[in-house]
Amino acid sequence: MSETRTSARWSRRGTKGLRGASGLVLAMAAALFAAGTVPSIAQQTDIDDDRASIDADVLEVLHEQGTSDVWIVLEERADLSAASEVFDWAERGQAVVDTLRATAGQSQDEAVTLLTAEGADFTPYWISNRILVRSASESLADSITRIPGVDRVSLPTVLAIPEPVDQPAADAAVDGIEWGIDSINADDVWADYGFTGEGIVVGSVDTGVEFDHPALVGSYRGNLGNGGFDHDHHWFDPSNTCGSPSTVPCDNHGHGTHVTGTMIGDDRAGNQIGVAPGAQWISAKGCEGGTGCSESALLGATQWMLAPTDTDGQNPRADLRPHIVNNSWGVPNGPAVDSTFDEVIAAWDASGIFALFSNGNSGPGCDTIDSPADSMLAYGIGAHSVNNTIANSSGRGPGADGTIRPNITAPGVSVRSALPGALYGAASGTSMAAPHVAGSVALLWSAAPSLIGDVEATRALLDTTAIPVNDTSCGGTPEDNNVWGKGRLDVLAAVDAAPRGDAGVLTGTVTDSTTGEPVAAARVAVSGPQNRAVVAAADGTFTLMLPVGDYAVTGTVFGYAENGASATVLADQTATVDLALTALPTHAVSGRISDSGGTGLAGVEVVFGNGELPSSTTDAGGDFVFDAVPAGTHRLAAQGSGCAEPQARDVVVSNGDTAVDFTLADVTDAYGNFCRVQDGAFPAGDTRLALSGDDASETVALPFPITFYGQRYEQAFIATNGFLSFVSASTAAGNTTLPNPLLPNGSVYPFWDDLVVEGTGGVFTGVSGAEGDRVFVVEWRDVRLVDSQAEITFSVAFHEGGGLVFGYADLPTDEPTALGGSATVGIENFRGSDALQYSFNTPVLTAGTSIRFHQPDTGVDRISGPAPAPSAFRGRDRPA
Repeated sequence: MSETRTSARWSRRGTKGLRGASGLVLAMAAALFAAGTVPSIAQQTDIDDDRASIDADVLEVLHEQGTSDVWIVLEERADLSAASEVFDWAERGQAVVDTLRATAGQSQDEAVTLLTAEGADFTPYWISNRILVRSASESLADSITRIPGVDRVSLPTVLAIPEPVDQPAADAAVDGIEWGIDSINADDVWADYGFTGEGIVVGSVDTGVEFDHPALVGSYRGNLGNGGFDHDHHWFDPSNTCGSPSTVPCDNHGHGTHVTGTMIGDDRAGNQIGVAPGAQWISAKGCEGGTGCSESALLGATQWMLAPTDTDGQNPRADLRPHIVNNSWGVPNGPAVDSTFDEVIAAWDASGIFALFSNGNSGPGCDTIDSPADSMLAYGIGAHSVNNTIANSSGRGPGADGTIRPNITAPGVSVRSALPGALYGAASGTSMAAPHVAGSVALLWSAAPSLIGDVEATRALLDTTAIPVNDTSCGGTPEDNNVWGKGRLDVLAAVDAAPRGDAGVLTGTVTDSTTGEPVAAARVAVSGPQNRAVVAAADGTFTLMLPVGDYAVTGTVFGYAENGASATVLADQTATVDLALTALPTHAVSGRISDSGGTGLAGVEVVFGNGELPSSTTDAGGDFVFDAVPAGTHRLAAQGSGCAEPQARDVVVSNGDTAVDFTLADVTDAYGNFCRVQDGAFPAGDTRLALSGDDASETVALPFPITFYGQRYEQAFIATNGFLSFVSASTAAGNTTLPNPLLPNGSVYPFWDDLVVEGTGGVFTGVSGAEGDRVFVVEWRDVRLVDSQAEITFSVAFHEGGGLVFGYADLPTDEPTALGGSATVGIENFRGSDALQYSFNTPVLTAGTSIRFHQPDTGVDRISGPAPAPSAFRGRDRPA
């Protein structure tokens, strides 16, 4: 996890793919025709639309350097559901590894054959289905795109090296128990229960570890005693940073030693810096050091954790994988790495490894969480101080798809731990918070062995026993929000609530009572000495390890009536209970979504419950329908838009079809503006401005005065980056949310993004209509998104009587950024204190539509005015 913002600049949009040979032609030829140089890829004539995509930045590097390291990303993903149900720890790990290897081996076969025949230098991976090719040529990259099963070709990524927020001078020793241990009540677990992590192994993917540090050497799994060490299966350095070959653990940075100390550090002299000093540790060096954390090193390290090898990378042993892996690394706004590490997290989860990720130190703003902590699959950790206040730098959510992040918060300010050189020192950041949670899981699994490998139940225990902190400033609820997650970690409470003592196994199958067929994804809940829940596998089976006792077992799944049974769990025995569920009758649910004026809203997504049924989208009249809804009470949520507030309703389905209508309230700003999305001819300009290139602005005199947020203007500053300001000649490329007191202000933003005006593209103005009813248009025609070949066309039309309409013509549907995925759309007053934001970094725009802004309760709006005459619009017949 990067503890400060790094100098490496990440594209806000990530990498861009171009489909097939035609995409290659576009990307290469556009840059090189003017120089009279056409790459061989552009000479290909056998264009095949089914070929894999190749990212634009790959093409750029190939043109500039001739060769490039590239990733071959395969389409196929392993189905780990069966492997994850294996009960034995060693067998489960091997089943996951075997499944991943089989999937990768089969899907990578043709690529490996090609690369071998070409004499390429390459490394295949199986934890994430991809191949790293070193120094690939343009012709080899072109050949790769022709291989069936290849999804895309992309550039390798270097993540930031973890750096603490602050790092005071190192101390020679510590004294007593550190404040973080006391804060989470870990020392009370030691005292009250006698567990300190015995029997549990924690893994660290970081900068390495000083293995012979006095606080760490006793807990190193490779310590044979009597001064002897065996580093095979306990240490791995995929980049050979610590030597060639790298056979002895090292830490050339210090971050990994500090993190490992917080998890398990104990100098055996009463000075304890670690949460679980009785646990053991192993380490894989996923971060090389001063050069950062290469994606290949991280993949090598994370793959090793699933099946540790000897120091030469041979003889994998899935049975020696750690129980827990701490990941105090990441990257701000890193969508390009999310899919890679989603595969890693899924594999770890399936094998029973509890993985956790630091949230990042880009706070205090909202939406500042790092990746992979922002993933829906990850367990993300925030940081708090000794005074139980949130760390200013702790990254805030939301995470991917609006998920709450962090999941939980732990001590992360002025945390003292081990440093290389047998020293100690304090550091701050979510990198320091995450190992507190890793150590806590070690204590929990040591105290309650029946939880080992049950990632879902362990997360639930940590979440439900955390101390809630009410801070909804970034969204969420008082009990679960994007600043604190579920709240402050309390490991004593988690151990108090955990199942301890003798245990047995409860297993069974969920079936359809009529057909006898298995029912997949049913939730099986048990109540008794311990309350637990598990989701049945695809074949309807489920397995739980539980403390001995009598249990009530209940099966529920969408579309079926609940059914239950009872079971008795005995020590070291297996109890079986089968559940037969009865399918419920189904009926249609339909309705209409309207705005506050009663007009049906087209294109509004209506979400059913928690996604049990595919969402429905309203038609041109605002109507929607769900064809087969089972009897019961269900939640429908109309998602709204930038102009309409979302709304949710509970719907009761009983004996027949049901109708439910929604009237969505207007989204308004403090001034009273609201908007409507509508169809309409596209308003185009006819006079080209002298605007070109990147980040440029031109001043224009307005053909008539325009009143905007109560201010009267006679000139405007038009920027290439998709906005017009009435108050300053800003060329800002980095769009923000609205309102924002920083420049630009007093602006209209039909598509504020980092845009380039080049080639046939341009910015045009035009005036039409009779005096008193004139329309002034500014059109951005065929302008290009930076880091992409996508060209877009849009405009804003001002009406002399008081009108403002954004219009959208050409917006490629296969490029999310071309639909507003990295743009700001809206209007803002001259102080930057009030605004009506339609969208921010969300692909919600549609070609052929317009956004019309209104001021309520006036005959002629000061912002929008009456609709323009059709003659003011030229549709697609735009002048050259």
